[in-house]
Amino acid sequence: MMPPIRPNAPPAPWLAIVAMGATIPTALLLACATDGASAPNEAPPESETVQVADSGVEGGDGDASLGPCDDCEYFPERCEPDTLCPNGPFDPATAGGAIDPRTRVNVIRGRSANDVWVAGGVGSITHFDGTSWARSDSGTQESIHALWLLGSEEVAFGRLDFLHTRGIDVPDAGVSTGGWTLQNPTTIPTDYKRTATSLEAAWGAPGAEWLWAAVRPLGLWRLRRSPSDGFKIAVAIDPSAFTYPMTDIHGSSADVLWAVGDNGRAVRITGAQGDKPAYEMFNTQTSNGLRGVWTASESEAWAVGGSGTIRHYTGDSVFWDVVADVPTTRHLNAVWGTSPSDVWAVGDDAVVLHYDGTQWSRVKIAGLGPLRPDLYAVWTGAAGHVWIGGHGVLLSLGGKP
Repeated sequence: MMPPIRPNAPPAPWLAIVAMGATIPTALLLACATDGASAPNEAPPESETVQVADSGVEGGDGDASLGPCDDCEYFPERCEPDTLCPNGPFDPATAGGAIDPRTRVNVIRGRSANDVWVAGGVGSITHFDGTSWARSDSGTQESIHALWLLGSEEVAFGRLDFLHTRGIDVPDAGVSTGGWTLQNPTTIPTDYKRTATSLEAAWGAPGAEWLWAAVRPLGLWRLRRSPSDGFKIAVAIDPSAFTYPMTDIHGSSADVLWAVGDNGRAVRITGAQGDKPAYEMFNTQTSNGLRGVWTASESEAWAVGGSGTIRHYTGDSVFWDVVADVPTTRHLNAVWGTSPSDVWAVGDDAVVLHYDGTQWSRVKIAGLGPLRPDLYAVWTGAAGHVWIGGHGVLLSLGGKP
């Protein structure tokens, strides 16, 4: 079974992908999207490279075998101001060298539209300063799934017990050419070592003492930095409280958070910065796995997941609202916004949706040629300034910052 990138037309030259020899687990998910079945409750693929079918698109007459394009209206050739277009660290002009086009973008975070960080497979990290992108050598080949942007310092990690920090002085530690240093937490609970195997997502509100993290197979954990004795990991909510893994977490403030996960699970957390955070389970009216959550306020949040599932929380004490008019059945992997009338969702097969306060609509992407990469990350710091990343691609509106 081939991976979720489908040829339809000749590729843009700098987006050419090298065929690889291993299959990608997400291909298994796509079958579920076509028959209305619930999305499988499993971890996303950890592969660092993308495979493309041997379709002959680079051959002289390869186009003849491709057949008609059934989604061409969403993938124009020309980049326009209202279309998403490739931009950023995969461009050969990137300072420090372009990221390998087989690399997957896992996370995008920023302090502002002029201070944006992107991280992903094989330790890749790049930074946007408002004008251009520059590669930052992390000193690791580990896949990075989370970024914690402190005041003037950065923390990047693929697991809570191996942190790569920048701007934090670590005596007698080696520093990469990008200024990153490996720093292990000074306190790691025994339960974490026994139960936490992989990081799904993490969120730390600006100025918050604690960062929260969702890990597999079960549990929500917290990470805190102490100026005197380094980083400490602590259990946030006992793993025994969960029967399914949580996959994403976000809050509109430091103290009130939402976490979502497999089998449609949604958990509201209060007192997130206190000694004993409280939590409450909510009914999202779906058994599809939820992959992303973004919180607009304490009374409004959005969650996205398998088979085009979107749920909207509007303050009810029990239920999330069902969103019925979603213009896709593809799996949705991430969601982010700047306001209740500016929300973005991204997913498999290069699907991007936007909510304008009234309805969700499909957004066009130019410059991909035959490629339909799965998209896993989205972040926007201001209306009109959105960054979207996935397998071998970073997108922005009009191809501009």
